[in-house]
Amino acid sequence: MQHLLIVFLLVILSLSFHSWADPLGTAAFERFVQGIEQQQKKTDTVTQGKALLAESLTEEQRAYVLHKVALANNKLGQFDEVERDLDKLEALLKSYDSNEYRGKLYITRGDLAINLGQFNSAQNHFKNAIAMFELTKDYRMLSHTLRFYSFSLKANGQFSEALIAVEKAKEAAKLAENTPVTMAAFNAEAGIYNDLKLPEKALKLQLELLAYVTTQAENPNTWYAQLHYSIGDSYATLKEHEKSLDAYKKAYQYDLENQMFNYAGYDLVQISRQLMALKRYDEAPSYLQHALDLFTELDSPRNIAWVKGNQAELQLLKHQYATAINLFKSVMASLDAVEDKALHQEFSLLYAKALLGTQEQQRAVKVLEGISTNESTFEVQMMKLNLLSQAYSELNKFADAFAMKQQSYTMLEEQLEQDAKSKALGYAAQTQYQTTQIELAEIKNQHKINEIKNQQYLLIIGTIALIMLIGLVVTYILYQQKKKMSEKEAQVLNNSIQLKEQLLADVSHELRTPLTVLKLNIESLEHNLVENPDTTYKILHQRLDRLNQLITDIYELAQSDSGSFVLHTKKYNAYELVSHFADDIATLVTAAGLEFSQHVSIDKTITIELDSDRLNQVIHNLARNTVNYTDTPGKVMFTSQIESGYLKLCLSDSSPGVSEADFVNIFERLYRCDKSRSRDLGGSGLGLAISHKIVSLHGGQINAQASEFGGLAITILLPVEKSKLL
Repeated sequence: MQHLLIVFLLVILSLSFHSWADPLGTAAFERFVQGIEQQQKKTDTVTQGKALLAESLTEEQRAYVLHKVALANNKLGQFDEVERDLDKLEALLKSYDSNEYRGKLYITRGDLAINLGQFNSAQNHFKNAIAMFELTKDYRMLSHTLRFYSFSLKANGQFSEALIAVEKAKEAAKLAENTPVTMAAFNAEAGIYNDLKLPEKALKLQLELLAYVTTQAENPNTWYAQLHYSIGDSYATLKEHEKSLDAYKKAYQYDLENQMFNYAGYDLVQISRQLMALKRYDEAPSYLQHALDLFTELDSPRNIAWVKGNQAELQLLKHQYATAINLFKSVMASLDAVEDKALHQEFSLLYAKALLGTQEQQRAVKVLEGISTNESTFEVQMMKLNLLSQAYSELNKFADAFAMKQQSYTMLEEQLEQDAKSKALGYAAQTQYQTTQIELAEIKNQHKINEIKNQQYLLIIGTIALIMLIGLVVTYILYQQKKKMSEKEAQVLNNSIQLKEQLLADVSHELRTPLTVLKLNIESLEHNLVENPDTTYKILHQRLDRLNQLITDIYELAQSDSGSFVLHTKKYNAYELVSHFADDIATLVTAAGLEFSQHVSIDKTITIELDSDRLNQVIHNLARNTVNYTDTPGKVMFTSQIESGYLKLCLSDSSPGVSEADFVNIFERLYRCDKSRSRDLGGSGLGLAISHKIVSLHGGQINAQASEFGGLAITILLPVEKSKLL
């Protein structure tokens, strides 16, 4: 027994510890997730994520935090931090088996490799990510990965493979039913066409996509920067520098808004380059300086060197050769450290051009001959040949100059041929895709045709059977309907006859009783059997009044049954009308020796449309019942107010009351309550039925309930939708 008690206490302590400790980590993690969903600052994501990793988290939570922190650092340009975050995630995945996070690890490594210019490495990472997301059927992430993969292929000049990858990205996006991912895939396709020397097609795609994003996307601002940057590239390729400048400026504004500071720096450099192309040299420096400040804050050596190289190029365009040479020297040293071959070649050529500007041909030739162009772009190779030709010519080495010029012409011819092939490749890839789609559509159509034929055969047979079945069913239904209608008509007729017989019996009884009393009183007077004839005559008059009231009530019920009971409505001041009703009730009640109180709570400016004579009849019926059925001494209270769009009137009296079972039936004609409030006291049993009919014709409600004084309370609700302020 003691052992069981100890075990029980240990379990309780363990559960108590977890219920105390776990919510702290869970709460912090939930705040972190909420911040991500609300697109908080990337710096906040990094700070909160690092703090959260020190908490007690599940493996899944830890994987989520590491991945999000790595993404934030990648956007902030903190590439060393990204490496460390991903290494931690990779170590975690050795114990935490998750293909989802393996895929996210690979795609983030690939994105980092792209930022570092390592495109072959990026492709390998993306292939691994594609395999993971195909396993998990995460089509959104699969589309993202294929799009990034196509970018890395394009960067390596593998345009055909890039087009295939981006088409797959579009298909995956459609499977994901994700509009933003679909837009990203289309934008990537436009980028490939741009590089295939088909800028008009790329620009058309981008402008269509921009219009689509504006009208269809839920959160277009997150995509505007990328779209405008791509549009700027296309306009720049087409030498439409003003339009390109405008697009890059828009991209910059949206990148700032989305806290994409690394991309904002790229935007600023491109803005300055378009200004230089437009020879607006005085405007370019401020944009370059701003870009330099951003990249310095992000600690991005490669991009810092890139900006400084553009600053040097600006000085070169302004023929400030000495300043340009000094800047280029600094840039070369920086690029040696970051090992960016493409930028090094580009700025080395510009450096040589600046040297030629200062008549330092020998130094220029030395720089140019030191540039290896085996894996360089066509533009770099052409620029090198043209600069060498210029340098040799200025050194009077005309044979060498001619050789360089001849080589450049040959290369130009080859490039023109290659451009034509690139365009053909683009058209071929597009044609091949369209052909494949057509073939697939034809196969689907043929399959549908076969299905339709089979369905037609089945349909013909089924239709014949269905028509026969429908004929039988319709015949049976008509027979049943006719039978039911006959039975219903017979039932309605029987009910009508029973109601008429019951009403006739009740009316006969109601008339017989007062007539019998009248006959006895008259016979007593004839034979001088009464001591006080005046009293007897008074009773006769009362009995005749009640008989007349009964006949009137029966007539009005007959009118309501025949449909000739109509209302003659007019607009009245609600306060004045209800006050008049209260005065009439007070006269009847006080004359009967009962205590009366009233409370009229209605705005004096409200009007209501109704038949005042009929409503007065209802009030008189209720007051008459109250006087007849309330014991003396007793109380009667009348209240009125506007409540929820209704004029509410309530008449309450003191004991005796009515049982709850009678509340529902009290408004039926000739209904008999218990003896405490029976018709022996003078009622016809028809007044409440008539009152119910009048209120219903007004679109209102009347109901009964126990009053606070121990008697009966009758409440009337009349709609005031037609009322208005005077």
